[in-house]
Amino acid sequence: MHVTANSKEVVQGSVFFALKGAKHDGHLFIREALEKGAAKIFSERDTGIPGVEVLGAGARKRLAEMASEMAGHPTHALKMIGVTGTSGKTTTTYLIQHILSSVGIPCARLGTNGGEFQGHAVPTANTTPDAITLQNWFAEVRKLGAKAVVLEASSHALHQDRCWGIAWDSVCFLNLSREHMDYHPTLDHYFEAKALLLTSHAFFSRGLGKSVHAFSNRDSGFGNRLIAENPGIESYSVSSQIRNLESGAFGLRFEVLLQEKWHPVECPLFGSFQTENVLAALSICAGLGVDPSLACKTLSCFPGVPGRMEFIPNSKGLLVFVDYAHKPEALEKVLLAIQGGGRIWTVFGCGGDRDRSKRPVMGELATRLSHRVILTSDNPRTEDPLLILEEIEAGIEKKNFEIIPDRRAAIEKAIQSAGPGDIVLIAGKGHEDYQLIGSEKRHFDDREEARRALGL
Repeated sequence: MHVTANSKEVVQGSVFFALKGAKHDGHLFIREALEKGAAKIFSERDTGIPGVEVLGAGARKRLAEMASEMAGHPTHALKMIGVTGTSGKTTTTYLIQHILSSVGIPCARLGTNGGEFQGHAVPTANTTPDAITLQNWFAEVRKLGAKAVVLEASSHALHQDRCWGIAWDSVCFLNLSREHMDYHPTLDHYFEAKALLLTSHAFFSRGLGKSVHAFSNRDSGFGNRLIAENPGIESYSVSSQIRNLESGAFGLRFEVLLQEKWHPVECPLFGSFQTENVLAALSICAGLGVDPSLACKTLSCFPGVPGRMEFIPNSKGLLVFVDYAHKPEALEKVLLAIQGGGRIWTVFGCGGDRDRSKRPVMGELATRLSHRVILTSDNPRTEDPLLILEEIEAGIEKKNFEIIPDRRAAIEKAIQSAGPGDIVLIAGKGHEDYQLIGSEKRHFDDREEARRALGL
């Protein structure tokens, strides 16, 4: 069986799904699919073309289920872990992959940084790809020897049923704050999309015979709401499960309460806010049967996450970090984590063609929690970079900032202006090695630019 939602991929005997996409409407290509020999066509709406089965809102779920069937139902034989939330998904998935692989459960990972399994890397256009791409990738890594897969489940993917059809073993909700308001009409709509992973998805997976563990962060207001509205969801809480926390340039040291016993943890992640991600990862792994003591021991050699509080070593006495923080909550967490040392120089901007409401909020946060801020371009896409910067500036009351639209020049200015002991935070792009300007994708890596400015 061959299933596709792209009329160009239709061959004799294909099952074609006509779906309304962001750029193209698949309903306009039904006749083309028929001419190419499609054996069956499903659609979201009635087009008046004979022989087409109209599924309405259920079309995407059916596509995902058939994609799983076409790939041989790979997730039925894998330990499948899904992580959702506004902040921390990438770090948490890296932690889970590291723990499971370290204890002898080869684990693949898929998310913002692409897909990876034992050195086999796969770039992805979205945090969570479409259902067909997902199921085919699951089948591929299973053939390569994966026994588990950890996946970032974005709100877009959950709302669009891209993750449907996956047989989950463990799912987790981290947190929720304002983000993607260009897609979700309200914060409640955003929450309801995230919640699907722990509700209807978990229910579907239990119907396939999986014993699903669903975890939610009790320290999050929305996490508490999930727990209150859905009996059976397990909780984790930094406030009650972490004690004796030490955070510094060495990383983190603390004790964690898991399965009624306290375990020591050392992890090279920077920033006390990372304990939320570590605890989520440990809770999930313990739920999958990993001995908590053994899981905790693996964290001492965690290699870190590209572009997440990534330290740029140098001989100038500067603490230079590159971080992906591109939303208010994430930027605030990072800036609070680096308080108390030297002066803080923050370089950041906001992406174009995305939620505009966060721009003034981030401007206020950055100038309030930094000694000096340089506003610059991020990925302006089709927007005028100067207009984006004006919208960031609209939220700023302090005078401790300047505007340098050229990101390379902005990074250079911050590093050259900072002195020994100062902290330079380059935020917004993290692991990305490109700039999106108009319709053009240009090579640009904050880490490379920081090293160049440092003379490395």
